[in-house]
Amino acid sequence: MKKLTCDICHKDITTEVNGRGYFHMANIDICEDCHDRMEVELKPVVRTKQPFNYEWYERLMRDSLTKAVSRGRW
Repeated sequence: MKKLTCDICHKDITTEVNGRGYFHMANIDICEDCHDRMEVELKPVVRTKQPFNYEWYERLMRDSLTKAVSRGRW
């Protein structure tokens, strides 16, 4: 079994890979808790974007993940 560590909070991800206990986005492994926190942080920003653009969303998500990894928290 592969041992994974969340790149943001640095906690070990203990659920197995097939159980989908982690998310891999923009070459960053994040746990479910950090993924949920990311959705809470980005939801108000995404709702105000008119018209919605996937390129903008991808850039916003990558920038937010990079900042979270550098700070070590959301």
